[in-house]
Amino acid sequence: VQLNFLLGPAGSGKTFRCLAEVRTALSRSPEGPPLILLAPKQATFQLERQLLADGGVAGYTRLNIFSFERLARFVLDMPGTPLPVRLLAEDGRTMVLRALLMQQAGDLKWFGASARRPGFAQRLGQLIGELQAHKCSPAKLQTLVQNADLNRGLQQKLQDLALVWEAYTRWLSEQGLQDANRLLDLATDALRSRSAGCTSPSTVQGLWMDGFAEMTPQELDLLAAVLPRCARATLAFCLGDESKADDSWLSL
Repeated sequence: VQLNFLLGPAGSGKTFRCLAEVRTALSRSPEGPPLILLAPKQATFQLERQLLADGGVAGYTRLNIFSFERLARFVLDMPGTPLPVRLLAEDGRTMVLRALLMQQAGDLKWFGASARRPGFAQRLGQLIGELQAHKCSPAKLQTLVQNADLNRGLQQKLQDLALVWEAYTRWLSEQGLQDANRLLDLATDALRSRSAGCTSPSTVQGLWMDGFAEMTPQELDLLAAVLPRCARATLAFCLGDESKADDSWLSL
């Protein structure tokens, strides 16, 4: 893969450069292997409007403006990488966690009193999703519980969270399901399994990434797995303005 980095503070023209390169690629060849513009979910529509605003590109078919979730779906739709299991969405996760909290209320040292509160199961599901995005696991939580420096309340919270999470994981396995928060992991695993010993040509002609202030380990792993399947890629990273001390800590 031919890899280019665009580094600079906000407002330095990284998005302008990415869109200019995309327009050039579309003008040279309106048809061909897919092109991908990767951006945060909330920015994809705005980028589409910016791309078409100057009138240089009237429309397109080969360009995909994706968030990481859409990119994972794209990967799993590739020939030879079908979605291996059914995914349980957020609403289903909340219902399952609510039932598990009721079943295990007597074993929960900290969450027992909160188990029946409205919204608690949903908030717990969101927390599990954040931990999954950062490659955490129930086993890692159990290891943290053994840290003698933690106060007792935090130890009990982590222990209860690990207990419910383990029960949820077992339930998913019994039902032949995967949590939707593992979508990026499934796509990464699919790409890596296909790449082992594979010398096939690039699947994606060009990839551009822009707009991310930070990335989770899940997202970084998927990006690293996708890049070898790209002929060329341009990755834009926002570096803090070193002249502003308050912004420098935000730099990637």
